[in-house]
Amino acid sequence: MPNLSTETDVDAILGAEGIIGEAIDDFQPRQSQLEMARLINQAIAESKSYLIEASTGIGKSYAYLVPAFLSDNKIIISTGTKNLQDQLFKKDIPLIRKILISNKKVALLKGRSNYCCLFRIDKFRQQKQFQSGEMASVFAALHEWSKLSESGDIGEFSGLPENDRLWFYATSNADNCLGSECPDFDRCFVVKARRKAMEADLVVINHHLFFSDLALKEEGFGDILPEAEVLIFDEAHQLPDIANHFFGDSLSMRQLELLSKDALEAGITEAADSKDLQKPCDQLNKTVADFRLALGQFAKKSEWSRIQKAPPIKQTLESLRAAMNELSEVLEPMIGRGKELASCYRRLETIDTILTQFLDPDDSEVSWYELSDRGFRLVISPVDISDSFRQKLDDSSFESVFFTSATISSQHSFKYYAGRLGLDDIEAVHFDSPFDYQKQSLLYIPVHLPDPSEPGYAEIFGKLCREMIEATQGYCFILFTSYRMLNWTADYLRSKIDNQLFVQGEFQRSELLQQYLNASNPVLLGTSSFWEGVDVKGDRLRCVIIDKLPFKSPQDPVYNRRLQLVNKNGGNAFVEVQIPEATIGLRQGVGRLIRDVNDQGIVVLCDNRINSKAYGAKILDSLPPMRRSNELSQVKEFAASRFASSSPG
Repeated sequence: MPNLSTETDVDAILGAEGIIGEAIDDFQPRQSQLEMARLINQAIAESKSYLIEASTGIGKSYAYLVPAFLSDNKIIISTGTKNLQDQLFKKDIPLIRKILISNKKVALLKGRSNYCCLFRIDKFRQQKQFQSGEMASVFAALHEWSKLSESGDIGEFSGLPENDRLWFYATSNADNCLGSECPDFDRCFVVKARRKAMEADLVVINHHLFFSDLALKEEGFGDILPEAEVLIFDEAHQLPDIANHFFGDSLSMRQLELLSKDALEAGITEAADSKDLQKPCDQLNKTVADFRLALGQFAKKSEWSRIQKAPPIKQTLESLRAAMNELSEVLEPMIGRGKELASCYRRLETIDTILTQFLDPDDSEVSWYELSDRGFRLVISPVDISDSFRQKLDDSSFESVFFTSATISSQHSFKYYAGRLGLDDIEAVHFDSPFDYQKQSLLYIPVHLPDPSEPGYAEIFGKLCREMIEATQGYCFILFTSYRMLNWTADYLRSKIDNQLFVQGEFQRSELLQQYLNASNPVLLGTSSFWEGVDVKGDRLRCVIIDKLPFKSPQDPVYNRRLQLVNKNGGNAFVEVQIPEATIGLRQGVGRLIRDVNDQGIVVLCDNRINSKAYGAKILDSLPPMRRSNELSQVKEFAASRFASSSPG
């Protein structure tokens, strides 16, 4: 590593004359990036923690990676998405390590389901139960690849999309993994990845894995992650919702169906002389299906307390529990006959425990259910996770913890975000974006639109979308808060414009985005998953249209209970929860537009409440300092001056 003094380490790398500029031709020193790196470098040395809002364009990855490599501490970096996880490990980290001539050991660690399972691949390959020759052929190729792969990461096998159902047969989960009892344990890719992580100086994980590690420690089953002194959460705005999921518990229709299926298969291989499992497994499947039908008579998502006394629910639930008990009585004497039968019995015990907790939650929890086309989920969620999350951090080995994102403040305050995670005493800092929003962008707030709840809104919104698409020759994102409005607008635009439309739901998100990038004059229509984590730079994105302020539905059981709790304690839930949530969500959506110093474009905010309601000005004040206009003619002039050609440059 270059011989740099402690005081100038970060400056000598990221500063105006820094060595990183010698390795990256188009590297542009950014004062905010340098200041953020200085802060993290000093905080690590002093064992301090920070909330860091790093506005879009700062280059926050380098701002924390450089101090991480300069430190002698063991460091864990946790991201919100696998895309950023892979980018850090495959692109950013190798670059910083090369520049600094560092010998730090680095490891990438993902969740269990991201690695192929040698035991299950061999098991299902021998059973030859695939429905078509094509599936069998792909699985055979997967089997050959698994024998040669170094990592077993399913993302490296190009012959099968990540969401393909064949991965069920080729990967394991917490329910069906045999752990140290597995005959292929010594060759297990998950075990190998965890060993590398334990030996590494810097480990890149994701938030889900971080909380999975907490859950294992809670249950006394050891660690997934190594002990480390420094923890960096990137995309930290996602943490509260992910934490809420992991501090709760859930049971799905699929879990029950897979248990029945696995129990039958285990009986065939480990207790072939017994036919006792067929009847209870069939009965379990029947009662699960009956329970799903009973749930289908009610709202698709609601608190359990609203339906638990309904006769069809009570009757089918009793039958379901009776079927579970019957299967348990048959499985228990068989646990000594094989590892998979023993595993099925343990899974059934766990399911019964979760169901019991679901039916009798304590005052700090809410039980709720959710229906899908093919199944259901029963969920127990904590109403407030702040104390639990903070306690986990305080009990950990971390001396410094950093929470960074482009959007963790609301109305220039970190109070709401910090409160959700119990971080009120941790200092918060904000670093400004290097982008010149006044020159690069325009925020159009039309005044002629009615409120989104009024009957004529959809038609006027659709017409405005058409005018904006024509003004920018396409290259638009239209972001929605509901599928209903998305589908209506898609149908409307198909009959009004010739631009190719890419509508969420028609393809997987990554494929939809790739098709958009390859098309001429495209328009993409998306809901929540396109409001964040989508990075389209340059002339390929000229306009972002937002249908309305992203207020969360108070019908959501956990969210509704949170609102009730704030009001019950004398607060104002609308001011203290709903407005901050909507502000952070809107900032994410607006942030899709300007991703580079050379980007230009228009944001159209089509919710008249931003003009008519008192809170509108506060929400607007939280957005980037774009030029604003209420006049469509000015917006069209801006578009004509910036996008004269129909083809991106």
